[in-house]
Amino acid sequence: MIDYLTFDVMWMDDIIAHVDLKPANGGTPYVINNIDDFNKQFSPNMEGHISLDEIERWLKWRTFPPTRVNAKELLASLDMQTYNRWGIVRKTHGVMADDEIWIRFKGETLTHRDVCLRIDLYYPEEPIRSKLQ
Repeated sequence: MIDYLTFDVMWMDDIIAHVDLKPANGGTPYVINNIDDFNKQFSPNMEGHISLDEIERWLKWRTFPPTRVNAKELLASLDMQTYNRWGIVRKTHGVMADDEIWIRFKGETLTHRDVCLRIDLYYPEEPIRSKLQ
């Protein structure tokens, strides 16, 4: 079973952060960063609670804006009728065309190959379609 409240932030096939949106001990979401490279780090601190605003800012970075010209068509392609950042991330794994950061939810066995948008660039020897397409 997939747990959408616990996920790893991936760069290619490396786990760069672990996020628990509802930690067992309560409180706000909890993050453990595995890298200290500012450009890839999930939050400014290596480990600790983060605010819902921080989560929202990160989700905004991983989704298309609701004002995008073809937003309705993109939502329809995701079987969504209304704009919801978390819903978009759940379906797209936060995959973007300009980097290789993505989300793997607890219980999933996906790899970078499965979610990669530029598969011909990263895996030219075995061109396969992404499981997300």
